[in-house]
Amino acid sequence: MNKLKNLSLILFVLYGLSAFAQLGTSSPYSRFGLGDLQGNVFPAYNALGGGVTAFNSANNVNPSNPASYTSFRVNSFLFSTGGMHKTTQLHNSTDKQITNNSSFSHLTIAFPITSKLGASIGMLPFSNIGYTLNARDKVVNADMIYSGDGGLSKIYFGGAYEPFKNFSLGMNASYLFGGLNRRKKLDYDDESFFDSRSNSSINLKGYYYELGLMYKKELANEKELTFGLTANNNSTLRAKRTNIIETISGSNETVKDTANSGVEWGEVSLPKYISVGLMYRDGEKWLLVADYSMQNWADYTLLGENDDLSNSMRLSGGLQYTPEFNSVTKYYKRMQYRLGAAYSNTPLTFNDTQLKEMSVSFGFGIPVKKSRTKYDVSLTLGQRGTTDNSLIKEQFIKFGLSVSYDGIWFVKRKYD
Repeated sequence: MNKLKNLSLILFVLYGLSAFAQLGTSSPYSRFGLGDLQGNVFPAYNALGGGVTAFNSANNVNPSNPASYTSFRVNSFLFSTGGMHKTTQLHNSTDKQITNNSSFSHLTIAFPITSKLGASIGMLPFSNIGYTLNARDKVVNADMIYSGDGGLSKIYFGGAYEPFKNFSLGMNASYLFGGLNRRKKLDYDDESFFDSRSNSSINLKGYYYELGLMYKKELANEKELTFGLTANNNSTLRAKRTNIIETISGSNETVKDTANSGVEWGEVSLPKYISVGLMYRDGEKWLLVADYSMQNWADYTLLGENDDLSNSMRLSGGLQYTPEFNSVTKYYKRMQYRLGAAYSNTPLTFNDTQLKEMSVSFGFGIPVKKSRTKYDVSLTLGQRGTTDNSLIKEQFIKFGLSVSYDGIWFVKRKYD
């Protein structure tokens, strides 16, 4: 138990350092709502298009559906962590810009408790904010600069129970926390004028819960069909907003005057969602997944503001092929080859246009020789938005890498 406590402490510290160091996006669309929602951040699942509501495996952690935690082998101990890099080209009808962002993706541990009980604990990013926008006020001859950073993270603990064979129920209890910073600056051409800037800092924290279920139907010849469902109700988090307005001068931005409008307390309402999925498994060779999810972002509010978000929808699917998982002569036959695709209506709507996102992805599961360690690699190509109606289109390449270890614990060693 002391080892487990020490490991949990190390994981918490590493996550804290990662969360403060990362800037996971440079999208102007992250200005709205809670920022860019991270969704599924595991490279193995990204390579499958993100369709993992029904995904269950003895050597993979799937926090997207806590009912999957009953799939672990007896005495196993699973650990996984990783990161991602995203290169984005933003362009409208006249200009282009390329941005690069790298960030922490996940850190999870999981283990069985009994043959019918399983558990997992982990730390995941929830949303990211990162943008800089410039506009020109020709009336007063000044630049208006809008910028933001921050994001939300979550720590979850989940458990699952299998009341009877091939049917399991699970729940994740998550603690969501973080800060959203949004800034404005008015920069006059005339240096004799004092510039001004304001910062709105919103701190959020609170708990929410996710429920999941899975049902497996065993078919002939080691084939299996799994149905999965996850859902939650509207959740409420505590919110604190602090606004500071400053008058500044000179290139060093010397502060001449500061006005604090005080602290505002309120709530953020996270909308309910539901996701359903299917998984078909043909032994250890073929795996196919498909998902449909929706979330009522029209019900979202933050301190009474809703940002005019719309209800979202996502379709995704993918397949995995393993030529010969237990081959002893051909290493490439033990690798897992993955391919996926996704389509979604995002919560963002501008000028009566709801932004859509489309992507294709592929990747590999790479086992390490003479070890229970595995590397997962994914590459996703996609786009979001449009250049119509004076909007911005984002075309991106996202690379993910994770390392997973499937160990054994609580086994008493025997000596001759």
